[in-house]
Amino acid sequence: MTIEYSKYDDEYYLVYADDDYPMIDLDDDILSDTKNDGMFTSPWELIQDGYVFPVILSEPLPEKIEIVDYHDLPCTFSYRVIKDVAQRHGMPGVQWFPAYIHHNGQRYNDYVIMHVYKEIECLDRSQSNFDQMTKRSIDLRSIVLNKNVLDAIPLEERLIFLMAEKTSLVYMHKTIVDEILQHNPVGVRFIKSKDWGVREAFG
Repeated sequence: MTIEYSKYDDEYYLVYADDDYPMIDLDDDILSDTKNDGMFTSPWELIQDGYVFPVILSEPLPEKIEIVDYHDLPCTFSYRVIKDVAQRHGMPGVQWFPAYIHHNGQRYNDYVIMHVYKEIECLDRSQSNFDQMTKRSIDLRSIVLNKNVLDAIPLEERLIFLMAEKTSLVYMHKTIVDEILQHNPVGVRFIKSKDWGVREAFG
């Protein structure tokens, strides 16, 4: 079967961490003392007030520990590279939570957790290559985005979203990716949707 991609397969990117740097996790021991019950659209203001989410490095740790501009999970950017995006006119379905990373007695401030909860069911099932494992589980091998679905949604409402068919996939529109890349971030990989595959995701 010849795959017929649409313009959206060129416009959207998937977000991945570089495998050379450590993964992270919320520090549950400290989290209970953290203000965590609201939508924060101005994380830099909350950082000044001390409302920050504690994050620790998770196993397995790489041989060389380096704290960079992007780590997951959860999706956590340095404020340096995400500030312009976070200050945009509100993106529906995206929350920004101030955070800091701590490891071996050192604390790295000015990080922001990107929590995406907007889901869009946008897989073109006639063109994509996948197996439907269960009603809620899908094994994807290649992705084609559904042009008709995305055409019907204004761009400002789909700048960042989760693919509803597989919510581990965070999608960013190229306008957001370009803005982030202007800051030369370390630790993040953006894979164009049409280039995505199991090998690329884990390579």
